[in-house]
Amino acid sequence: MRLVGGGSPGTGSGATAEAGAGLLFPRCGNPRCTTGWMHLWRSRRVPMFEGRWVCSPQCMADRVAAAVRRELDGGDSTPAPRPHRLPMGLMLIDQGKITPEQLQKALEGQRQAAAESGESVRLGEWLLRSGVLSEPALTRALSAQWNCPVFTLADYHPEEVAGAMPRFLTEALEALPLRAPGGRLLYVAFAGRVDRSLSYALERMSGLPVAAGIAPDSEFRGAQARYLATPAPRVRLLEAASSWILTRTITKLIEAERPVEARLARVHEYYWLRLWRRQPEGLSAPDAVEDLLATVGSGKRNPE
Repeated sequence: MRLVGGGSPGTGSGATAEAGAGLLFPRCGNPRCTTGWMHLWRSRRVPMFEGRWVCSPQCMADRVAAAVRRELDGGDSTPAPRPHRLPMGLMLIDQGKITPEQLQKALEGQRQAAAESGESVRLGEWLLRSGVLSEPALTRALSAQWNCPVFTLADYHPEEVAGAMPRFLTEALEALPLRAPGGRLLYVAFAGRVDRSLSYALERMSGLPVAAGIAPDSEFRGAQARYLATPAPRVRLLEAASSWILTRTITKLIEAERPVEARLARVHEYYWLRLWRRQPEGLSAPDAVEDLLATVGSGKRNPE
């Protein structure tokens, strides 16, 4: 196991329905709790996890273990399958942007480059580098392929969304959070391909609907550099050998930090835990949250 502290690299909108609302007798959120009301005399009002208060560290461990199992099994963190996408080459031919001969030449060039240098380049990027396709044409084709809008980043203000997500995911998945107009909708721009897993995790973390789209690559790179340069939430990175170690680490972190809310979501092989120091209301400021990004062994459940 390796835990590294550092700087920049869902559900639960009713997070404080029982404890945070100041009810006199909050109920423990662990369905396996056997202490009943006898622990209610304790002055334990936090930490909270996924909208529920728990009466003890052991009950917190049970709640976290259930959440880790949910994410490990796919659970409600897996978006519904999307309709089949038409391959980029066929789409460009159908749009009259390239000829079958140009497609064949590009595919041969891709294979040769991969064999010689191990470089893997997407077809659209290869055509762009070769001068066969313009960036606007490629962006429109990607928009059609992923059935999403095209976002312009010419007037991008990263400080407005600085606390939306860990910088590590921004770089790994080539995604940028955009403004949330009126605080009711979060836009996320992607370069090359839309990542539904990240979009779904952002919805669960922010409590806002997420609209995903494609941005022109030239605009995306400049905006990404500005976003990475803005103040970011603190993030810890963890390599856990087993789901049990992940559960134990998350429980200890929550008990130590005592957040007013904490949520867990899976983004591919990454387990994203977010802790709130203040009540979550849509997008949070960087100093109001702290993140943990973890991986678990080979990604398979470990016997317990």
